[in-house]
Amino acid sequence: MNKTTKTVVAVASASMLLVPSVAFAADQPNAPATGAEGVGYEATSVVRASALKTSIAEGVFSYDQTTITPNSVIAKMFNKASVALCGASSELTVTNAMEWSVNVKGDVSNAYTATLGELQEENEKTALMGCTCASNTPDGAASITAEVTGIPLATIIGRALPDADADAVRLVSADGYAVTMPLDYIMARNSVISYNINGEDLSESVGGTNQLWIDGAAAKFFARNIETIEVFASDEEVSVPGEETPGDGEYVNRPNVGVLAAS
Repeated sequence: MNKTTKTVVAVASASMLLVPSVAFAADQPNAPATGAEGVGYEATSVVRASALKTSIAEGVFSYDQTTITPNSVIAKMFNKASVALCGASSELTVTNAMEWSVNVKGDVSNAYTATLGELQEENEKTALMGCTCASNTPDGAASITAEVTGIPLATIIGRALPDADADAVRLVSADGYAVTMPLDYIMARNSVISYNINGEDLSESVGGTNQLWIDGAAAKFFARNIETIEVFASDEEVSVPGEETPGDGEYVNRPNVGVLAAS
């Protein structure tokens, strides 16, 4: 005996409020019989997405890259920064920067050792520069701008007359911390071995006696108390800062922005 199956369709909105609706299917021969009258019922739920709603927010915001960060603020964030944050040491020698000696060696024609005072007489530069930790969070304050005075790294390296096949530079601090970068990367950027920040010795801000500052690189490359600069021909490709394999929590905030105030 032929029976007819009727399908009951319940339609739910995205908010899961049931909106009843009944649709009758076409006759289906030989459908199983249930119920007193031999009519089978199948319940089917159909979820229908509601229309997307867009919230409109209006406001005014501003930013700049020229406001100088006071040394007192810099000291709180960078002077005692941990190795995990910016590759910094918690104990740094503080002495007369002009008497600090730097040894430049490696694949060069004119290896030499000179004090920062001697190098200062050859070339000194002051520029507005930025420094930001690679692990700075989107709302973090580990991003500063300062007036930096020092000796251009290009001048220091150029005086050594690098060999034609030299393509890398390693800067080594007094505590053994070292950073390595491509030679052409350093020579093409505004980079200095600094000894004065915002008109004061480094002991009043980042700590130590000297520090590398370089545009476009994270603070973990800003080695302090540099004693040795080695120029060499690398056997393998040297990563450009920012393109190396990041550590946990590094480079998650791009562009790297520090929020100082909001209302």
